[in-house]
Amino acid sequence: MDIDTFSQCLSYIQSTSTKSSMDKYLPLVGTVIGAGLAFGLNFFSTSRKEAKTKIKKKDCCEEDCHELMNICHQSIASLMEHCEPLATKKRPTGHNLISAVSLPLLDKYYAEIAHSFSVDQRYWIKLVFRYVETINKGLNKLLEAEDETSLYRISVELINLQSTMLETYKLCYCILGDKKYEFSENEEALVELGIPADRIGWLKMLQENADSGNAKLGIPNN
Repeated sequence: MDIDTFSQCLSYIQSTSTKSSMDKYLPLVGTVIGAGLAFGLNFFSTSRKEAKTKIKKKDCCEEDCHELMNICHQSIASLMEHCEPLATKKRPTGHNLISAVSLPLLDKYYAEIAHSFSVDQRYWIKLVFRYVETINKGLNKLLEAEDETSLYRISVELINLQSTMLETYKLCYCILGDKKYEFSENEEALVELGIPADRIGWLKMLQENADSGNAKLGIPNN
């Protein structure tokens, strides 16, 4: 075998050996790349689902705030109907009050997604939870008013409940807008809610009477 032929054989063997080594590692490289792509796609898909779920849960929490605003609005209107009878020393009859306020969606989802709300929103939501407890206590007292002999105490409960519901309404408005708003004073706010002026006048009389310790109207207190 001459030198040229030997060189050609050596080159062939080297090229064949190199190709064999590459062929051996190609499946491993393909597996690693495939696994990486699968992980990336799975991570992206999971993250996308979690983001959509978070948005839906936040929507549910905001839905509860909308519902609470509506409940407060309707309940305030119902409470205002009782102002005249109490101011004229009569026991109110009948009502359209809800028995209790609940926040099922906020209770269920808020803790999971609290971080998705702003600092102010979280503060307002905490206040709403506290106010709802106060509202339910007030509703319970008014719904059991048949056992209450003091019309004066009923009038005080009505004033306090109306005030708490109005503040809760305002808080929900702030939560939904993620902004602190400047609201009208109590009487003007009631006008904006569509409460008739005469009923607002009766409420004002009850408030002034409560401030005077029942000296102004002398509503039965026994």
